[in-house]
Amino acid sequence: MLNKISLCTLAFLLTFSIFCKDIAELRAIDRSTGRSYKLKVPLNQELSFSNLILNVKHCYKNPIDKKIENYAYLTIKDKIINEYIFQGWMFSSSPSLSSLEHPINDVWLLNCKKDK
Repeated sequence: MLNKISLCTLAFLLTFSIFCKDIAELRAIDRSTGRSYKLKVPLNQELSFSNLILNVKHCYKNPIDKKIENYAYLTIKDKIINEYIFQGWMFSSSPSLSSLEHPINDVWLLNCKKDK
């Protein structure tokens, strides 16, 4: 009986991990319109926002028994000047420590999670 339950649990977890993608939730502000956006960026996929191309390489969340912290490694490229304007780690608990401050857009990390 215990082996059947363990097999069912393992099968569920494997199915869940195959169909769920790791994503980074980012907050982005477009200063030209004053609007705020919540972006869901899948890992290692480019997402276009305004004149920026966002790419999240890694996104980690501390275990539940640790202090709440999410940290992600991002690259952000400006389409107009065709250069990287941000490459580094962002931390959800300290957005002012390492966020993108751009003349038109601001971007910072909110959360790392799995999305269906």
